[in-house]
Amino acid sequence: MARKHKKKKARIWKMIIAVLVVFWLSHEARFYFPKYIRPPDGLKPMVVEMKATAYCHCRRCCSYKWFLFVPYQKRGFLDYRLKHIGITSSGSLTRPGSIAADTTIYPYGTVMHIPGYGYGRVEDTGGAIKGQHIDVYRPNHWFARMWGVQNLKVKVWLPPQEENDKESKG
Repeated sequence: MARKHKKKKARIWKMIIAVLVVFWLSHEARFYFPKYIRPPDGLKPMVVEMKATAYCHCRRCCSYKWFLFVPYQKRGFLDYRLKHIGITSSGSLTRPGSIAADTTIYPYGTVMHIPGYGYGRVEDTGGAIKGQHIDVYRPNHWFARMWGVQNLKVKVWLPPQEENDKESKG
């Protein structure tokens, strides 16, 4: 009788663990799988000295608060907006390979190779990201803190200009 009871408990724990794994895969795992990013063919990179910091999708890095189960950001006196966790300012999902940069210098789609991080694409902006400063995405706060602040030589491939942009300037 005791064996049946132990087998039943073991089966229940396996089910609980399976449910937790499925929950984690559906909610958090996307933040750990990197994007496939490569530089464009035929373009030579610029090498730029930059300050590189790191961020994650937590509320300490992205400055949002919770009300019940709803994340929000305060924008002013009695002015709030919903916070879409894991969505960049360009509208893509945050994953390893997402970079926040000053879009006046490095527009969305700029590919960079950061030593110690790998390839990434500019998909986000930040309030404190100005000039030669980038913010690389890390999957959790511990990894972001361990990255710290680094001054690195970064290879940069700017996105190709479209013909419409050339005609309007010329």
